[in-house]
Amino acid sequence: MNEIACPRCRRPNRQGARYCASCGYELAVSPERGNDEQPTRPAGAPIGEDLAQALSDAPARPSYSFHVGSMSDIGRERETNEDSMLVLDLHCANKSVSRAAGLFVVADGMGGQEGGEIASGMLVRSLARLAAAEWLPGVVDDTRKLPDPGAWLISAIQRANAEIYGWAYEAGYEMGTTVVAALVAGNHALVAHVGDSRAYRVGAGGIEQLTVDHSLVESLVMAHQISREEARTHPQANVIYRTVGDQPQVVVDLTEIEAVGGERLLLCSDGLSGMLADGEIRRVVMDEASPQAACEALIAAANEAGGGDNCSVILIDLKSP
Repeated sequence: MNEIACPRCRRPNRQGARYCASCGYELAVSPERGNDEQPTRPAGAPIGEDLAQALSDAPARPSYSFHVGSMSDIGRERETNEDSMLVLDLHCANKSVSRAAGLFVVADGMGGQEGGEIASGMLVRSLARLAAAEWLPGVVDDTRKLPDPGAWLISAIQRANAEIYGWAYEAGYEMGTTVVAALVAGNHALVAHVGDSRAYRVGAGGIEQLTVDHSLVESLVMAHQISREEARTHPQANVIYRTVGDQPQVVVDLTEIEAVGGERLLLCSDGLSGMLADGEIRRVVMDEASPQAACEALIAAANEAGGGDNCSVILIDLKSP
């Protein structure tokens, strides 16, 4: 098989790969590649530049902090919970200047023979190890150079993908997992995702879905063949065309946002978005004073609506100076 070498790390990649599977560097792409293989990346400045600056120049910028809530529930119809979560919440304060950074992950596993819970668990453990070894040291120590946030987040998910795929191949399992992950520093966030787990920005101005599901029903919605409401109850709502761990390589979508004080960043599995409409999610989030209370209320509302799937939520409440 023809391979191309990454210009940054010199590791081999399959012909036509968009990003290096080892370091996440963007490779040259042939024009005939299909849209399903193209990750979503915002135009303009290099992805993650604002996030890196929010960390490296923190003493010269306003102090930001955030409060975090999280909860996972089995739901009312499943026998096991195949969701997994990761919350790495770091706050450093010195000379009245606060630096806030964190990595937050929701993963929804799928597969027989307990394969789903294995895949999602392997994913969050892999991301935790990589963050502890490669990302957090640069956040804590001003003298250490931080890796490019966007490239690092893509690479971390791709390396976890390789680990899960290799384990499943050796064990003879068919399994995979969705992922939505947010790398947050100050009021900047990088959101990476694969599958149909989602990220929302919620505030006084409304609710905004930041991710686009890699699913059949989302394709139908984008083609205006079904409505958003019909998608939630569609018989093929669980058909996902891109997951972590079921193929040797995976394409990761990446979005960067700059939040304002008072906005909340919500990460969730489809056990929430499949049960509650966006407007109801926003109402519950805005009705609760604390992120933890909002997470508990969201889980309760999803179960009250039927609880048809495992439901996991992480809510990050940004506090401005």
